[in-house]
Amino acid sequence: MPQQSIRHARRWAAAMLVVVALPPARVYPQTSPLTWQARAAGTQASFRGLSVAHDGTVWVGGTHGTVIRSTDGGATWASDTVAGAATFDLRGVAAIDSMTAFVAVSSADTGRIYRTDDGGHSWRLQLRDERPGVFLDGIACWTRSRCLAAGDPIAGHFLIVTTDDGGEQWTERDTSTTPSAMNGEAAFAASNSSVVAGSDGRTWLVTGGGPGARVWRSSDYGHTWHVAGTPVAAGAPSAGIFSVAFCDDQHGVAVGGNYRLPDSTGAHVALSSDGGATWTAGDAAHTTPYLSGVTCVAGNGQSQPLFVAVGPSGTVSSSDGLQWNRTAGPGFNAVAAVNGALVAVGGNGLVATSAVPQRR
Repeated sequence: MPQQSIRHARRWAAAMLVVVALPPARVYPQTSPLTWQARAAGTQASFRGLSVAHDGTVWVGGTHGTVIRSTDGGATWASDTVAGAATFDLRGVAAIDSMTAFVAVSSADTGRIYRTDDGGHSWRLQLRDERPGVFLDGIACWTRSRCLAAGDPIAGHFLIVTTDDGGEQWTERDTSTTPSAMNGEAAFAASNSSVVAGSDGRTWLVTGGGPGARVWRSSDYGHTWHVAGTPVAAGAPSAGIFSVAFCDDQHGVAVGGNYRLPDSTGAHVALSSDGGATWTAGDAAHTTPYLSGVTCVAGNGQSQPLFVAVGPSGTVSSSDGLQWNRTAGPGFNAVAAVNGALVAVGGNGLVATSAVPQRR
């Protein structure tokens, strides 16, 4: 972010949650609380970067250049360190398959992207940007060749870099087409879900830190962008939207809050049913605390996805995005669906999995 205070805010961020985008008149049964099972990560690194490949491989990035990988749904993990990145926090991860992934460094005035094609045993540095103000917030891929990374504003516009050759060349998009920032506005590198990719070139970027919490969307691989406001609370450098998830190309949920007030509840959830063009309030009762990650997961024979969000105060889940159940237990930074189940990561090597709870 351009302001020092904002950059500090995002650096320590971990965000809010919330969920779904279904017709508001249709209410689904609520769910029983989740039960998390801790897994051995083989490291005490703190994790925020989380991504699941189409083949179910889970890749996670963390502090000290640490990367862990699971090929069995999060039950067991292999740990390694990216050479040359031991002093960096890898908050951006894009999983391609069991062998291939990208990781991105989130550090003040330093943006780096690495790629592996041998399951994390070796990594190639593909992008290195050390201009003042550079800070990468997340990375996402449509295919193994086409990816996008987004960073905080430079000269009033969000940094957008794309590749269509697997990262051999990364191209910075011209500021005439990239999202323009309000005063203080930036993204949060809390869970690698402030920027996400959909089908056919769709992508979404969520923001905060300024006077409003907004969602930017593109349908042409990040070449042009449109913006929409949301009812998520903002107005402080540490507040806004921290995570977004789309269950399909139309139905999405954006979550956030104020990471400096992790237990405070408020207007932390917004829902969309038109691909992110418009957003309405979810959780009207304001029962959700600050949350840093959200995901959609199907399971247990249910046709309607379950929405699960995490933050430092624990886990919340919902069947409709309007009413939320809270699960006692550890706080997490990021959550993702894998093979119909859930995996979540947090500080001090925390990794856990959960089956999808039954609907009540």
